[in-house]
Amino acid sequence: MIITISGEIGAGKSTIGKELARKLNYNYISTGEIFKKLAEERKMGLTEFLKYAEKNLDVDKKIDEKQKEPKQNCVLDSRLGFYFAKPNLKIWLKAPLDIRIKRNAKRYNLKEAKKEIKYREKTEKERYKRLYSVEIFNLENYDLIIDTEKFNIEQIVKMICVLVELVDREKN
Repeated sequence: MIITISGEIGAGKSTIGKELARKLNYNYISTGEIFKKLAEERKMGLTEFLKYAEKNLDVDKKIDEKQKEPKQNCVLDSRLGFYFAKPNLKIWLKAPLDIRIKRNAKRYNLKEAKKEIKYREKTEKERYKRLYSVEIFNLENYDLIIDTEKFNIEQIVKMICVLVELVDREKN
């Protein structure tokens, strides 16, 4: 089974994705981690590399090609996983902006976190629309939408595991 976790910046994609993969004993792949490694290789900060990627679309295409190859029993943490990976289950995580800002303030101060979130979401939305004609914030693309402010990590992972079991039963 291939499960994609998408969502807003700071909604908990990586945290939930890693824990879900651990619980299910699945592989975990994060396009965000791939993006960060590419930034490090070029000795650029995340925002600087994001601006570079806006002008050099081959960065996105390189990452996106990797999303077409996930193996079975995989949790793919990715904005475009629902589009590329042919997943069995597509999940969107959301949370109010103020919560997402607080979560990202661990890396930045509150003012910088808000600016960073708004900038990244805007630029990613525009890039993916231009590259693939895909609306990443269109919730119709997803099977399950979870507000991560309302539930803790354990509850969210349990919900998804129940759904995975149901989807798995339907397949067999």
